[in-house]
Amino acid sequence: MPEDRLRRKSGKGRPEIWASGGQRPPFDLRAFGRASLHLARSGVAPVHAWAARATRGAAVRVKGGAGRIPAGKLGRMERFVPSHLRVAGWIKTLAAVLSHASATADPDIRRGNALVAEIAPHLWEKGLPAPEPAETAPLAGEVGPVVLREPPPVLLPGDDPLASIRAELAPDAEPRADRQDIPPTPPGPVAEGAIQVSGYLLGWASTILALPYGLARALWLFAAGRDLRGIGQED
Repeated sequence: MPEDRLRRKSGKGRPEIWASGGQRPPFDLRAFGRASLHLARSGVAPVHAWAARATRGAAVRVKGGAGRIPAGKLGRMERFVPSHLRVAGWIKTLAAVLSHASATADPDIRRGNALVAEIAPHLWEKGLPAPEPAETAPLAGEVGPVVLREPPPVLLPGDDPLASIRAELAPDAEPRADRQDIPPTPPGPVAEGAIQVSGYLLGWASTILALPYGLARALWLFAAGRDLRGIGQED
């Protein structure tokens, strides 16, 4: 009989969760920090992903001519204003940086890589002009076409070879009608490296800025009875 009273007073014989006085899990500082970082990354990654998709969509619209300024309204400033195709390429580069930022912040590596692969294709990958067919040598027994060279132009005493250049530089010169917008080429290895590094830095910088959100969210979950030791274990 005295032994039973001693067990009741000391809490022995009861489950540990009851003996501790409640069902709330113990507070672990390391788990709290890991959960806060995980929640901050999980909150930042979708924002960058949405921005990357929206920016790529804007680049496609600009490529199609949205917001393009007619050459006649630019006048002499036409040569200083980039073409709408080049602007579309710049916007697409920004979308690539945002996709790498989302992949850096996203705890799910596969999802981040899928986003990068979605944004990465060049805007003109399927629209580049096909190369001209190479000239084939004539078969044996056939005579190839004879190409005559044009005679060099004969300059008269009154002709000025710089007249065309002066006409283009004149204030009232009309914009060139034969100007063609050339699509930008895909980024090379150096540009791709710069895009990846920029996205990496942007992803971690935004994650650090979002840490207060992660801390507040982790505290809220702990107060609600959530065990923080199970959050972020997959990182």
